[in-house]
Amino acid sequence: MTLNEIKHKFSISKPYTQLIYINIAFFIIVAIVNIVVTLGSFRSVGFSDVLQLSSDFRLFTKHFWTIISYMFVHISLLHLFFNMICLYWFGQLFLMSFTGKQLIGIYILGGILGGVVYMLSYNYIPFFEGKISLLSGASASIMAIIVATALDMPNMPIRLLLVGSVKLKWLAVVTVLISVLGITSNNAGGEIAHIGGALAGWLWFVLLKRNINIIKPINYIISAIVNFFSSKPRLKKDRRRAKYHYVKSDEQYNMEQKQNNRNLDAILDKIRQSGYNSLTEDEKKQLFDISRKI
Repeated sequence: MTLNEIKHKFSISKPYTQLIYINIAFFIIVAIVNIVVTLGSFRSVGFSDVLQLSSDFRLFTKHFWTIISYMFVHISLLHLFFNMICLYWFGQLFLMSFTGKQLIGIYILGGILGGVVYMLSYNYIPFFEGKISLLSGASASIMAIIVATALDMPNMPIRLLLVGSVKLKWLAVVTVLISVLGITSNNAGGEIAHIGGALAGWLWFVLLKRNINIIKPINYIISAIVNFFSSKPRLKKDRRRAKYHYVKSDEQYNMEQKQNNRNLDAILDKIRQSGYNSLTEDEKKQLFDISRKI
């Protein structure tokens, strides 16, 4: 597979899939570099250490990029696997009501606010006095996505292994509660970041209902970076193609997704009450069409 083919495959992927690709790429690169550095004994500090977010403000000022890089870095394969599974599931649910740009924006916002709450906690809460920690992983970002989705679709049924069907709002509540109860555990930094991510999801959703889009600057910066690294011929080619396709605005997309969500809720309620066979042919077709879009 050539570089252009990889770029094309990435560009046509769903936003949550793109984020998964980036996380996997970071994991592979960090693992390889750490192995080389360790075997060569080049330096005492591992490559991953300059990508993880430190709770020490002085170290953070030297590695300021870690407020972004940490949310894509996973040290263990199990941590990466679990987070990417959650990102895949809840990313799909999020896109039932919101846009891809909003998904990427809330991912970044959740990671940033999670990191800020983590650093503030370690520097101003007496329990953490004198302790220095390194934070990594997409958990805070995913927590923001979970909370925002739960606020938008609180009664969406989620089927869990060994538990059965649970409403999304209760899943979000339990997830946040577990993090609150774990702030004095060995993974205190991660649990605190989860709370910060949950706060980001709540804040974004509440302000969005008031027509205040706090992730707009994030999306603008990302678009600027993408455009900067895109070749000019490619941009011209895309503009010519755009003449033959109708592009929906965020508002139109959101309205369509909201209607699909309402239709899905009604169909799921009918299935719970009377079973799948009670659906009309039109309702079965709607359920199939919506599931394909997810």
